[in-house]
Amino acid sequence: MINTLSLQDTAELIREALSSRRFIVMICMCEAQYIGRARSFLEKGERLIVIKEDTSFLIHRPTELEPVNWQPPPNHISISLGENCVILTVRRVRKPERVVVKIYSFKGFFSDKLSDNGSFHMHLSEKEISEILRKHPELIEDGFRIVSTEFREKAGIIDVLGVDAKGRRTIVEIKKDKAGKDAVKQVLRYVREAGTGVRAILLSPNITPEAEKMLRKNGLEFKKISMLELSRIITYEEHSESSMSRFLRGE
Repeated sequence: MINTLSLQDTAELIREALSSRRFIVMICMCEAQYIGRARSFLEKGERLIVIKEDTSFLIHRPTELEPVNWQPPPNHISISLGENCVILTVRRVRKPERVVVKIYSFKGFFSDKLSDNGSFHMHLSEKEISEILRKHPELIEDGFRIVSTEFREKAGIIDVLGVDAKGRRTIVEIKKDKAGKDAVKQVLRYVREAGTGVRAILLSPNITPEAEKMLRKNGLEFKKISMLELSRIITYEEHSESSMSRFLRGE
């Protein structure tokens, strides 16, 4: 049906879908310009454009896993008509970045509200999480520097031993599931063994109210780790390594 509509009618369809915050998928002939921290220009070609209900924006080429252009939410998205094209402008709300897409023709268009109440479960071991944090200590906090992982003390094996941005020696205990009172007791043993002046952080996807209360009472900290973010990092790094391998092989 989309091929029988004029560009003006198609622009109105997109505008209505955006105003209703619907999930939008378009297959179209387009070009895109990014203006922000750097600049890029994507020449004309047939691509898949996705606009999610939270205003996440992605342009995918016919090959490769990663989008060639994207804008994380929140975005302000507007539609206008240009010379023989629909102009889609995606502006970051909190940063001076934008993608301007000129769409010349459409092969397909879909929009609707999607229902998704399913939980996400990422099955990583605490050792695997520790290895990701070693590469990305900023996931613990900005300025954090990891000195050692799986550091053995009399009280047990400390998952991560590091130094924070203020130079404080810091113990990080990782739990892959919701942390309870036993996890707090474990951190307390490490702190007592390490002596005064040591900072301690319990890192997990979630924590029970009883455990959080126990942490505060003992001057310890809780930081939430996103398993979804870890999943994205793993996927991106595996894809990057695969692309580099293909490049080195001349494929």
